[in-house]
Amino acid sequence: MTEKIEKETLATSLNAKLEKSKGAVLAVAIVALVVIIAVAAIATIKAKSTEKGLELFDSISYTLTDKANELSSEDLAGRQSKALEELSSLASKGGIVGLRANMLIAEIKFSQKNYEEARAAWLKAISAKGKNYTTSLCYYNAAVCSEELNDTEKAISYYKAASDDEDFLLIDHALFSLGRVNEGAEKYTEAKAAYEKLFELRGTSNWGQLAKSRLIALKTEGKIE
Repeated sequence: MTEKIEKETLATSLNAKLEKSKGAVLAVAIVALVVIIAVAAIATIKAKSTEKGLELFDSISYTLTDKANELSSEDLAGRQSKALEELSSLASKGGIVGLRANMLIAEIKFSQKNYEEARAAWLKAISAKGKNYTTSLCYYNAAVCSEELNDTEKAISYYKAASDDEDFLLIDHALFSLGRVNEGAEKYTEAKAAYEKLFELRGTSNWGQLAKSRLIALKTEGKIE
């Protein structure tokens, strides 16, 4: 009899614990479901925001470039000013929208010979989306702007960043420019390294052959071993 009572008490206790655990599991499941729904909602809102942003960007880009070669300098400048004004709201966004907006701003500013703001926009394009297939191009263009600004150190830094990506389509240009700028700054060891890397990667190309000729010249002049 005592054993039966003990078994019933144990069963009752276990059932109570199971009921409590069911409640805890149910609570966890509800919280998880709420989180999933919230994440999905945020993702949907973000996707819609990105879609709207890209639609606006495409509209701005089309208005800027449509038959632009037929415009007078004054009319083109007017279009550019309007585009820059409209792009300002997109440039502060992250992701692909911010990336494309800042790249277009950079192109406009560069065409206006405003190299300081063009460089800033190229760099902002990188930070908008993080490392992606346009990163090396943005660094390369930031380096070109730096050269226009006679900012040798930053030109070297950005050409180096661009040339670190061996899949970059303009890597031969980037490496030769890196060597050339280092050479101009009398940093011959760094110039040698850039030219050698270029020759190793693209030895048969025109840029590779130019790099080889610079290596020979620098060695002849006693600037490198």
